[in-house]
Amino acid sequence: MAQFISAVATIYSRDIGRAAQFYGTVLGLVESYRFPSSGVPEHVEYSVGAARIAISSPEGLASHGMPGPSAGHPFEVGLKVDDVDALVARLQAAGVDILKAPFDSPAGNRVAYVADPDGTWISLYHNR
Repeated sequence: MAQFISAVATIYSRDIGRAAQFYGTVLGLVESYRFPSSGVPEHVEYSVGAARIAISSPEGLASHGMPGPSAGHPFEVGLKVDDVDALVARLQAAGVDILKAPFDSPAGNRVAYVADPDGTWISLYHNR
């Protein structure tokens, strides 16, 4: 039987340049892969600890014979950070859409919600 080796969550963006600027520069995630390696990318991946988050363009989907992405919020990206309040303050100063200011959840976490440029929900949290 085949063994799973790793996983990546992919976010589809109609403006991958804007999305790459958000995830790489505004959030400060470390880029680990880009295709193509020069020029306008179709797909970019970021390392977040042992996990990976990717952004991909409609052109990247088309190159795989898939239709373009559709609107909605069928998932969120969750990022564990060391200080939710400090990160949200920095993101707010950068003009990021803050969906829900930091709060203490019943599960014992400090949590906030922001949106990327395409409206994808991102939960930011740390353990209390």
